[in-house]
Amino acid sequence: MHKQVLGLILIDQIAKLIFWSRDFFIGPIHIHSVRNFGLAFNLNFGLLPNIAVMLAALGFFIYYYIRKVQTPTLWVKFSFALIFSGAIGNLIDRLYLGYVRDFIDLRLGFTFNFADAFLVVGLIGFLIYYQEPREHSSNV
Repeated sequence: MHKQVLGLILIDQIAKLIFWSRDFFIGPIHIHSVRNFGLAFNLNFGLLPNIAVMLAALGFFIYYYIRKVQTPTLWVKFSFALIFSGAIGNLIDRLYLGYVRDFIDLRLGFTFNFADAFLVVGLIGFLIYYQEPREHSSNV
C-alpha cells in the first residue's frame, strides 16, 4: 500500500505544480488558483490548529487501519490509501505554503484539488466498509 500512497501523493503534487498558475476552462470545469487557508466546511482555526486537526484525523485513520482492520480487502486498502495520500498531500501544502492549493472548480460553490477528491472517495469507501456486516469481534 505504501507505493500506492506515494504514487497518489505524487499525482496530487504534480497536478498542483502544473495547474496552480493556470486559468482556463475544460468544458464545464474551470481551472484556476485558489488559496485555501481553511479546512473542510469552511472551518478555519488558524495555521497551527488546522495542522493539528489534520494530524489528529490522519493519526486516527492510521491507528484504525493498523489496530482495527483485521484482514483488509483490496477495497479497504484502496480506501485507506486514498485517505492517507489525500491527507498527506494537503498537509504538505500547509506545511510548506501555509495554505492548500485548490484549482478544480465545477461551479458547485467550492474549489478543490486531487487530494480533496482522494479524501472524499476514501472516506466514502471507509464508511461503506464500516457499515458492512462483519463477524463480531472485540477488535472491530
